[in-house]
Amino acid sequence: MLSITQRNKKEALLSLSSAMKSGDEKAIQKAWGDFHESVVDCVRQDYVEANGNQAILAQRGYRQLTSEELKYYEKLIQAGKTSHPMQELTGLLDGDVMPVTIIEDVYKDLVDEHPLLNRINFQNVAYLTRWILNDHSKQNAVWGEINSEITEEITSGFKVIEVNQCKLTAYTLIEKDMLDLGPVFLDNYLRTFLKDSLLCALEKAVVSGNGKNCPIGLDRDVHEGVSVSSTDGYPQKTAVAVKSFLPEEYGKLVAKLVKSEKGNSRKFNKVLMICNMADYLTKVMPATTVLTGTGTYATNLFPFPTDVEVSNELEEGKAILCLPEEYFMGIGGAKEGVIEYSDEFKFLEDKRVFKIKMYGMGRAYDNTVSILLDISKLDPAYITVLSKQLIEAEA
Repeated sequence: MLSITQRNKKEALLSLSSAMKSGDEKAIQKAWGDFHESVVDCVRQDYVEANGNQAILAQRGYRQLTSEELKYYEKLIQAGKTSHPMQELTGLLDGDVMPVTIIEDVYKDLVDEHPLLNRINFQNVAYLTRWILNDHSKQNAVWGEINSEITEEITSGFKVIEVNQCKLTAYTLIEKDMLDLGPVFLDNYLRTFLKDSLLCALEKAVVSGNGKNCPIGLDRDVHEGVSVSSTDGYPQKTAVAVKSFLPEEYGKLVAKLVKSEKGNSRKFNKVLMICNMADYLTKVMPATTVLTGTGTYATNLFPFPTDVEVSNELEEGKAILCLPEEYFMGIGGAKEGVIEYSDEFKFLEDKRVFKIKMYGMGRAYDNTVSILLDISKLDPAYITVLSKQLIEAEA
């Protein structure tokens, strides 16, 4: 059962997500403030209730810090308490960056707690700024001398993703009394803030990012030669109208995922469908559920094995059918430091303002990885029963 502070944090995170979608600057600022306060309240409550009990802390998600992490947080606390935090923190970052284990733990929690992120090719790239992808082009081995033509053919099967192309920045306020709680509680606070800040931006990016200073979503047209707008980024795919999930129609849809842009065949045994909650309840569920002769309901009746994930980032009437493992999302820290001090809010005397900075980029391997569906006129499923007379007449 959730405590009052935990419920407040959950509600604050939902409000933050809604504010981010609205684009209202004042609403976003207020939501960030409320979210920050809710996280602080949760950590303070745990500090009081646990009273040093390691079993309780472990149960509530607090980690046993490594020696490297402990050293880092002690330096961060020391820097945060000084009268010249900018100078002290710069000195800290010159010698130490945030331990990779902290970032790894953030990504593990993200993937474990959010099914959509668990479906895609989600990579913690640590402090790397470039990532090489194999685009699954079919490469045939050739006997004989190596020549430039063969070399070019092989290297053309790889794509380089610039992970530092997109930057995600958030400000966090750390009250001075929070620094007094010690490394373990500071670690939990920062990891919670990192995780939930990333989540607000990641799911929207995976589903519908336009590629302009953000990852490219699964609903975007990324075919070679596509016209990319300087203001709106990558265009949205043209939606394919779907009226039923009967085998003949659904099979044709899934078949669109078989051939890559270069004409090579893929092999897969399951696909993923993404839709919002309202469409799942009013469109997808009725189209995949029937009442059996025994009086019970049979659900998830797709002709081809299909998992369904709900994301409210999709507009109503739209769904995405995709091969999630063919979408790459790489997130990592900046080499110059994940946490930086900011002096832009000098009027705050009781709080230290830190800036959390991450790099990341995501995109599908090519344009055939996903299909945008128009499910606004999707029919409910039904069982077709043929009478004995009709069967005999057709025979």
